Amino acid sequence: MIPGRRDVLRAVGAAALLGVGAACARIPTESPVGSRALNGQSRPGAPYVRALPPPVDATPEQVVAGFVQAGVGSEDDFAVARAYLTDRASAVWEPAAGITVYSGSQELQVQEAGPERRRLVLQVVALVDASGVRSLLAGPSPREIEVSIEQVEGQWRLSQAPDGIFLSEAAFETLYAPARLYFLDARRRHLVPDHRWVPLRRGADTVLECLVAGPAAHLEGAVLSEIPDAVGAVDTLLATGPDGHAQVEVPRAITALPAERRSAALSQLESSLRSLPALSGVALVLDGQPIALDERTRIERALPGHRPIAAGPTGVISLADPGTGTPAQLVPALAGTALASPVIAQDGVLAAAQNPARSTVLIASTDDSVPPREAATGGAFVAPRIDDSGFVWTSTRSSAGVLLALSGLGADRDAKVDAPWLRGREIRALDLAADATRMLVLSADAGGARLDLCAVIRDPDGVPVSLTEPVPVRTFLSDATQAGWYDEIATVVLGTDPTSGDPRAQIVDVASGREPLPPLVDGTDRIAGSVVAGTVWAGTADGELLRTDGDSWTLSDLEGRDPFFY
Repeated sequence: MIPGRRDVLRAVGAAALLGVGAACARIPTESPVGSRALNGQSRPGAPYVRALPPPVDATPEQVVAGFVQAGVGSEDDFAVARAYLTDRASAVWEPAAGITVYSGSQELQVQEAGPERRRLVLQVVALVDASGVRSLLAGPSPREIEVSIEQVEGQWRLSQAPDGIFLSEAAFETLYAPARLYFLDARRRHLVPDHRWVPLRRGADTVLECLVAGPAAHLEGAVLSEIPDAVGAVDTLLATGPDGHAQVEVPRAITALPAERRSAALSQLESSLRSLPALSGVALVLDGQPIALDERTRIERALPGHRPIAAGPTGVISLADPGTGTPAQLVPALAGTALASPVIAQDGVLAAAQNPARSTVLIASTDDSVPPREAATGGAFVAPRIDDSGFVWTSTRSSAGVLLALSGLGADRDAKVDAPWLRGREIRALDLAADATRMLVLSADAGGARLDLCAVIRDPDGVPVSLTEPVPVRTFLSDATQAGWYDEIATVVLGTDPTSGDPRAQIVDVASGREPLPPLVDGTDRIAGSVVAGTVWAGTADGELLRTDGDSWTLSDLEGRDPFFY
């Protein structure tokens, strides 16, 4: 089992003292952390970090420093932080505009920038927007922010301050938790995750409010929601049931929906709430009575494949039992054909592969229900992927701003999918998530490699039309050559270690960061992993196949290349 992902696997198996100088203040980045019941909308037992009010006769540097540190205190609409502002500045300050997360291992500085002006210097490691979407920076990045100060009744206060709050890494990880908001794919078959960070003091409320507000920009137009706008601003009733599990009172705007829409909305709400660690066993109730979702109409999360395959000396072979002798041939029509990059749909029927030169994309099936055909020829193509709508996805390596969606039903249903942001880039890999909505695209240009996350927009018949504008995914590698989904929010990436220059493979989770895999053997050119299988396979250019459970690589007796999970 891959280290660090045991909690995810279990879930899927059913995750001050201030030293102030006259011109430059160095600000400690630690705050006392405790746990207590909070008033207002805060939840009992929620983590609490104490914000300190302005001391009497504080220097301008102390006021700036205190305002930064007071971002930990959200009670009464950040009343302590507002105490550092003039009344006029407080009236226009918007603490909910976002969060600047700064390094707790490097000192902050406050410098004099002119009469009644101070400059805050900090090392920023992440930015969180108003909707809870976090963007990790490549590393601590210096940021300078100028503020204005003035005296109010003999006390220094900020007369102008940036919107949003500041939190150290430690404070952010204490007060906020990763959550997955779930929306519906365009065909209402799957729940599609949208990763956010929410305050623990009111996690259930924030989850519901974010569902009402809608998906992140990279999912807009590609997903649906049955959570009605009528829910509005909420203060979710959270209680503990007789069995000790948390209970959430469902808003009547949801329970009043027609049966099918109600089931979809409850599916969204339940899975979204259960993504919070503190609410993993939450029960939905109405007037204190449990709400049972109709299993016939419940919409579930889409899990990644768990059956490993590879291209054998010929054909598509199974890696499910690598020590049992001759591997099973899975695609009869291609059993005698030399192949590369084989894929099989999750339902186990539609299959695709490339010829060894990767200049042709072949389509067939495991049960001979799909006549074999050369679906794309005459170019250099990236490894194909299959969605559960019956489309085989690929692209020419030199992108013209479109991807190809080749239909398993015949060439007359093939589609070209617009992606103008890829025009002129070298496409290295693409991978479609199990929800058939979110797509990873690894591409490069003169500036280097870039991994992007986008989504597929489909027409009412499910035919793909275009890709949304992407958001970058940090890989922690200096040059990524392969990337694919590992679980709902994690990818497995192959590339170059930026420090040593050695080949490196790792699992990159948008919530928890990266988990390096064991050092690679020479010649590794392909990698695939699955959280459900709990393993990662690698292939080399010399036809060796290896697997790891997180500790070391084990060489398989089977000859093959280009491993994949379906």
